[in-house]
Amino acid sequence: MHTDSFKEKSKLKTLSDEELILQVQQGNNVCFDILVDRFKVRLFNYLFRMVGDRDEAEELAQEALVKAYIHADKYKTIAKFSTWLYTIATNLVRNRIRSKRRAPQFLSLWNRGHDADGEEKQIDLVDHGRQPDSQFNDKELGEIINGAIGEIPEKYRTSFVLREINQLSYEEIAAATGLKLGTVRSRINRARNHFRRLIEPLLEKGVDF
Repeated sequence: MHTDSFKEKSKLKTLSDEELILQVQQGNNVCFDILVDRFKVRLFNYLFRMVGDRDEAEELAQEALVKAYIHADKYKTIAKFSTWLYTIATNLVRNRIRSKRRAPQFLSLWNRGHDADGEEKQIDLVDHGRQPDSQFNDKELGEIINGAIGEIPEKYRTSFVLREINQLSYEEIAAATGLKLGTVRSRINRARNHFRRLIEPLLEKGVDF
């Protein structure tokens, strides 16, 4: 890459997501490459947790990004770019689940404590270099959790994963799903209650989360 081109791309990387997509609307494809770099991992993770299959998640992520590029002119600054992108991805997931009726899988859950805002605290099950026996235990625990969450009614899952896994605000979830804010809150609470009822026997047996 020429020095001038490198400097230009470095400068573009300082722009916000919203500024970048507006540049894409003006025909600057380099800006979309930057957006892809920013979102491809988190988008894949979201989709993988929803469909439970890596190849399918990768396919959906690519499709979502292609749709975002093709329809870049439809983006409006009244929404965050991330919300708009998750809207596209969520619609793809809905269509896929309807056609295949596959239960989603998740890799995280929250504990029963609360943070300063009264929200449930999360526990990430991603391994951070622990010993092999701990890795095995986490894998076993993850399978138990995935099975429990798979029992949550499908209609509540999208809002749940966008909130608890991807940490979107309630307002962003409402925008991404097309649901009313009160409905989003209700569905997340119902999903939490379903999960607690399913996982409570394990907690009572002293399973270490």
